[in-house]
Amino acid sequence: MGEETAGDRPSEGRRSPAARPTDEQLLDAAGAVFAERGFQRATMGAIAERANSTKPTLYAHFGDKEALYRAAVSRAASALRQWVTTAYESAATLPVDQQVHVYVMALFTYATAHPDGFRMLFDSPATGDAALIRRDLVDTITDRVADQIRRYLAGQDRRPGASADLLAAMMVGIVGQAAEYTLRAGDLDPLAAGEIATRFIMAALTNLDPGVLDPLDRPGRT
Repeated sequence: MGEETAGDRPSEGRRSPAARPTDEQLLDAAGAVFAERGFQRATMGAIAERANSTKPTLYAHFGDKEALYRAAVSRAASALRQWVTTAYESAATLPVDQQVHVYVMALFTYATAHPDGFRMLFDSPATGDAALIRRDLVDTITDRVADQIRRYLAGQDRRPGASADLLAAMMVGIVGQAAEYTLRAGDLDPLAAGEIATRFIMAALTNLDPGVLDPLDRPGRT
């Protein structure tokens, strides 16, 4: 038998075969490293070390770094989609101001509870499949917000049109950026920041001059 080399021996602290990390644990480690370093600066070695595993294990489970990143982003997007969907459904029968509060706080509470996943989705550039996954998530959230805005405008004797989609995109962008900034700042109370964002969105919605919506909702009419 050949002599065992240092590269053949398990390093200290590495999991034994009986305690090898699961895919979910590997994705937890990948999400943490991608969130901290971004895709370009993250390495399979750093992810393997964070998972107390090996690069060959990562390659065997997920393929290359791009595939691992795609898997991590997909998991984070699915988790956030489920999180906000549950929140939105819980607010379906509430008055509009309370609905807005639930919608806004859903993003802030998710960012607080799952900072790595939130950073991957909103605090780093993405390309390829990961960008499509992120875009689909944002579109899902925006569509739900647009539906709420249409109901609000209809209650104001307005016939909502394309302005509802634009307003929803603006509001989702503002809240997403505010939650990302709060998370990155580190010393801001996310609940207090969420309350500010809620009041900001409600003030914009309730004080909007209906006349400025007409060029989108009633094109050709003055």
